[in-house]
Amino acid sequence: MSEEIITTVVNHSGFPLPPSVADWPGIRVIDCDRSAPLPADVDGEVVFTRTDGGPNLGELLTRSPKWIHTLGTGVDGFPFDEIRGQVLTCSRGISGDMIGEWVFAQMLAVAKVVRTAPLDAPPANWHSPSAGISTLRGKTVVIFGTGGIGAEVARLSLGLNMRVIGVRRRGTDAPVDGMTIVNDLFSVIGEADHLVVAAPATPETVGLFNDELFGMVKPGVHVINIARGSLIDQEALRRALDDSRIDTASLDVCDPEPLPAGHWLYEHPKVFLTPHTSWAGPGAFDEIISTFHANYLRWRAGEPLDGVVDVDARY
Repeated sequence: MSEEIITTVVNHSGFPLPPSVADWPGIRVIDCDRSAPLPADVDGEVVFTRTDGGPNLGELLTRSPKWIHTLGTGVDGFPFDEIRGQVLTCSRGISGDMIGEWVFAQMLAVAKVVRTAPLDAPPANWHSPSAGISTLRGKTVVIFGTGGIGAEVARLSLGLNMRVIGVRRRGTDAPVDGMTIVNDLFSVIGEADHLVVAAPATPETVGLFNDELFGMVKPGVHVINIARGSLIDQEALRRALDDSRIDTASLDVCDPEPLPAGHWLYEHPKVFLTPHTSWAGPGAFDEIISTFHANYLRWRAGEPLDGVVDVDARY
């Protein structure tokens, strides 16, 4: 019987891997402190890390890893200059369901005025509805980015008979039947009742949502950002909120993160802000490990990996 080949995985994530990992075929795990000096014997073919890297990641990557896997999906904060020819993968697609629900909840909350409608005293007329109550049915949602998150937002929106337009860089294949795909955001942004920002942060998308783009929106649009704060020029957003071109901004991301005390986003009455938690839900970390497990088995079998990051395009 031939001896089993052992694959050494350096856990550089700062999180303990679950005990079930020990049952993966041929695996040997070395836990590595992200900040401390690296011991001489910390080395392996695979590095499991976080998308922000860590102080000693560069040194680790000068050793012999061939594959780096990040536990996050967005890799805009990854130290790409530290890569020494290794394959980089991310946990792309793991949060689509949870983030899609969060986006849909924000659209419903705005349509049904649930953030301002709760009673704190008897109303003048018990049966008089709050001003501004609307519906999602028949409204248009424009989704900038048609990956797993955009596809889930589209699926939920189509279930309520919304008109769904997805914007992607190229191609017209829709991830969900009933979704229209275009390649030019400028051509459709004025049709949006709800505008969802769900694209990666790249040199081409940073600051894309600026005064020019916000000047083209339908007055009263609802802007939702679950991508990265850097895609939106926040001062342009404030101007568009103040002159009512944008009615509401629902933001799970901002720039910088964490947002410092006293920042205007905390105070603005038209901003609903959460601390980058739209991904959270039951089994979120289990899903990350499951994605890594599937890729680990592909690695062992010599098969192409999922979630490969284009290091030049940086997503």
